[in-house]
Amino acid sequence: MSAHVKSKSSFDLLMNRASDVFQALSHPLRLSICFELSTGEQSVSQLCNSLHQPQHSISQHLALLRKQSVVNARKQSRQVFYQISDPQVQKVLNCIKSEIMAAEPNGTTAPSLAAGDVPQVAVASEAGRFSTVFKPSLDHWQRHDKG
Repeated sequence: MSAHVKSKSSFDLLMNRASDVFQALSHPLRLSICFELSTGEQSVSQLCNSLHQPQHSISQHLALLRKQSVVNARKQSRQVFYQISDPQVQKVLNCIKSEIMAAEPNGTTAPSLAAGDVPQVAVASEAGRFSTVFKPSLDHWQRHDKG
């Protein structure tokens, strides 16, 4: 196998993985679950309480996130605890959090996105790249909502 073919194959695998992750994060509840898990391991009941959703709904979305290897589970007695399993997903979530905090008026933040939740490294480096890509869309949406 030539180096070019091997490189293309690696690129294709990377793009397929990225596509799977973004598809898994594309549902608002799954994204909310991931935001909750980005601060640490939680049980299904903890997620139900914090997101105000029924257990069956949270469990279904967690199953899809597990299938896509976004989260992993650890069983302890009768409870199952979930956490983000992919460090790249954690970076994406940190970028989104920092962008949300930057967009909030008067420096306020959403309740579950306190400034301490986002590492400064993510705010300084990764958020800049995220902002460059998504900021025009955010500005467009904000103008649309006002008019």
